[in-house]
Amino acid sequence: MIHPQLPLALGMPPLSSFDTFYAVGANQHILSAVQAFCQDTLSERQLFLWGDANVGKTHLLSAACQYMSNAGFHVAYLNGDMASAPGALDALENMDLVCFDDIHLLAALAEEPLFHMINRCRETDTRLLLASRHAVDGLPITLADLRTRLSWGPVFGLQGVAAEHIPALFEQLLAQRSLPVSDEVTEFVMRRYPRDVTALKSLVEKLDEASMSTKRGITIPLVQEIFKRSDELTV
Repeated sequence: MIHPQLPLALGMPPLSSFDTFYAVGANQHILSAVQAFCQDTLSERQLFLWGDANVGKTHLLSAACQYMSNAGFHVAYLNGDMASAPGALDALENMDLVCFDDIHLLAALAEEPLFHMINRCRETDTRLLLASRHAVDGLPITLADLRTRLSWGPVFGLQGVAAEHIPALFEQLLAQRSLPVSDEVTEFVMRRYPRDVTALKSLVEKLDEASMSTKRGITIPLVQEIFKRSDELTV
């Protein structure tokens, strides 16, 4: 259930699940913590995630929303931009889970309303899952008490996918779309394409579209066709 003031058009993240989150290293521990948080097996009512763009913060928030909603709980998702709208933070303490993304985008005028919202959620035992590109100490917040509230629960720093794990991520992204890929294709892509998560996800989307439209599997010739349309690399 989405909060009535937060329709999908205002910023619900794309559907994600815990199963599709690629976790290695310290991120495995963070994934487990968020899952336990949603399963109510973690003795915490608030978690704060931070890290650079494309490290999986929004994915985990979306997965938490989907998991809790599928279990019959009332959930709400909003981000720092949306929080500045009048009344955006009202009555969120009536939800079972509130996911607040991109706190680094929070406007100064929304600092006090967020401070009070966190207090109300603590009183009603509403779970809060918060995310930002910056650690709490690095946020441009002027209200000291809000900074304290944001640190009420565990704080986790997500890490980006290291270059050596990009091939496995590529194969997982295709597998999630039921697109098997050979080791030869993966090696071909890794030799010629940027080892960047955002670029890789874009490539997977293009391969999926091309495979569907041509009814072909993911082969080196198909990849070459996609490469010919791209200015990002030299073949």
